[in-house]
Amino acid sequence: MDCLLAGTILTRDVIAADGRVIANRGEIVDLEFLKEVTAKAPKGLRSRPLHETSIADSVLEALDAAPLEHILAPTAARGQVADALADVRFPDEIWHELESMRVEDPARFTHAVWTSLVAARMFRTALGEAPGIPRMLGGALVHDLGMRLASPKLRGKRDFLNKAEAAALEDHPLLGALLLASVLGDAPPVHFALLHHVRSGHGYPRVKTQAPLRGLDLISVASAFAAMVSPRAYRAQPFSPRGAIDQLLEEAQAGHFDERAVRLLIFCMRGAKGALGELRLPKQLTGFRPMENNHGVVLEEAK
Repeated sequence: MDCLLAGTILTRDVIAADGRVIANRGEIVDLEFLKEVTAKAPKGLRSRPLHETSIADSVLEALDAAPLEHILAPTAARGQVADALADVRFPDEIWHELESMRVEDPARFTHAVWTSLVAARMFRTALGEAPGIPRMLGGALVHDLGMRLASPKLRGKRDFLNKAEAAALEDHPLLGALLLASVLGDAPPVHFALLHHVRSGHGYPRVKTQAPLRGLDLISVASAFAAMVSPRAYRAQPFSPRGAIDQLLEEAQAGHFDERAVRLLIFCMRGAKGALGELRLPKQLTGFRPMENNHGVVLEEAK
């Protein structure tokens, strides 16, 4: 964890799904605290593969989700994606966290599953059957776990957030990293949870990494795409898949996403045919993007 990270003062206890208290209200949580939690993680916990858990049914169901139709085509690609995810392994403590998210916040649980499917397609297209892919996909599946600890009121708010609300919501990457580090120690999913909103320095938390985390750019793009094509309380309708691509292209050009990762996503949506280097980006942005989209901080405060 070679990065600088501003701390936050907890306004409530951080409690794992199995009842463990990870951190107490009033404690200052920063990178050093996260390292302490990491160092105390138990060793040698038994891990179970996804295909032995109830999460497997949700993954199989999501393979037929209409917004992911083009990314998961053709049939052979669906099989590759399913096989890659089937071997994601976690101790039961992490599977309990995902089960709790499924019960408490179905929309974010769906987002976790969709992100992992999109990421699986991208990683398999780029890396083939590289042995490290399941570990990356495990990070994709739990990258937004901290949202389980966010206020339900904020998760379901229909209007823009004010500054205080945005600051409260921006703690979720650190909280997710704490939950994961308490079980996994210093593992890739912890880094993905902590850094998935960094957006090349344009997002949060404010960090300065010494080197880009391998795979983070792909997971950030997969997460953003999955969120855009899903229903959310703060917008009237989801983006169409093409509209989400249009939005990602614009944000990549502004430096918020890695353009290579966005190109890879487009390549996958076009069936991953031919050579990625020969991919031509769309000349016109013609996808559907909702006019009413209250995502982010209230306009008067965002100026």
